[in-house]
Amino acid sequence: MRKALPISCSFAFVVLFAAMTARAVTVEMNYTGPEGNNSGGVYVYPYNFTFGSSSETYPLMCDDFVHEIMAPQSWDASTLNVSSLNSSNVLGLNFPGAGVTGYLEAAYLFTEEVTAYDDSNSDPEGLYNWAVWDLLKGSDVSGTHLDSTDEATVQNYLDAAEADGSSLTPSDFPDVVIYTPFDMSPGGPQEFMGYNTPVTPIPEPTTLGLLLSGSLLLLGRKR
Repeated sequence: MRKALPISCSFAFVVLFAAMTARAVTVEMNYTGPEGNNSGGVYVYPYNFTFGSSSETYPLMCDDFVHEIMAPQSWDASTLNVSSLNSSNVLGLNFPGAGVTGYLEAAYLFTEEVTAYDDSNSDPEGLYNWAVWDLLKGSDVSGTHLDSTDEATVQNYLDAAEADGSSLTPSDFPDVVIYTPFDMSPGGPQEFMGYNTPVTPIPEPTTLGLLLSGSLLLLGRKR
């Protein structure tokens, strides 16, 4: 017969489990530079990043045209998987006015860009990226930078996203992560989207406290 754990030991395991399963929402982002795609005089997807102390590079898409970053540059950001997007947490993103629908449409455009880039870079001018900038900014950013042909393509992309917008749900984008900088002031960095990208959690004081408490309880029980 399996014996029940003593209360103190059971509590220690509960504390450790709670700490280990706490939702990690903070990452250290290290911008290493653009991949090289350029249109309208600016770089577009992909922007290369590493996370935390890892040296592995991942491509992200900038969804904010107004802010500017320079490599090398690092900052802390909160993470939100689009599959968890709702009317409450969207208020903490860089463009709360876009709402859930706006960010779902942006995620749709982003995944289209990822597919185009992976398909022999069939969108070297990053026009899907321009469409995301127009969408979330709520104005025709691309119209003042692109020629008429590229601008027409951007508008077609936006029309396609809007046409699908009503049918899009957060569960359609389980692999898309939004990285929102803690500093969203005019001089702060930009918000980014990643596809199937990892996050490196920076333990919060409360999480560290839980881990320490659990460890001490287990150690005390062992003694």
